[in-house]
Amino acid sequence: MNIVNRTNEYITFTLQDEVYAIEVSSIESILEYTKVTKLPGMDDTVKGVINLRGNALPVIDLRTALNLNESEITQNTSIIIMLIKNGEQIATIGGIVDSVKEVIEITDDMIQDAPKVGIRIRSNYINGIAKHNDKFVIILDINKVLSSDQIAFAEEEKDKLK
Repeated sequence: MNIVNRTNEYITFTLQDEVYAIEVSSIESILEYTKVTKLPGMDDTVKGVINLRGNALPVIDLRTALNLNESEITQNTSIIIMLIKNGEQIATIGGIVDSVKEVIEITDDMIQDAPKVGIRIRSNYINGIAKHNDKFVIILDINKVLSSDQIAFAEEEKDKLK
């Protein structure tokens, strides 16, 4: 029996001094941080909207979404434009990260299961942990980071601005 060991590309970024990764296939683009327009009544995770090619794009703080301390904006802060599956639809949402690192390749056999205890974020957000350059990289399942209600709320707020 021949088992295929897939290689996937991941964008790596930092949140609170830890390195995280999201599959490149879930990323539309990466932007330098730009001012986020706050809208009244938004969920704590949803920071507001930015103008992306003439359209309002909802932006979340990935730290807050992962139950970490709220992001501090620095010159390295970036916004990753993510494609998130919400049922049968795909929502485009920006995610604030401390800094974007690099694109790396990780094979399936390099990925270990996330520990069930001793981590600050819920383990169902994590596809696994891989080692890269002697450091652990936490691989996120971006489709599970936000609840479907949070995604729907962000999309509704965006649509109100049209």
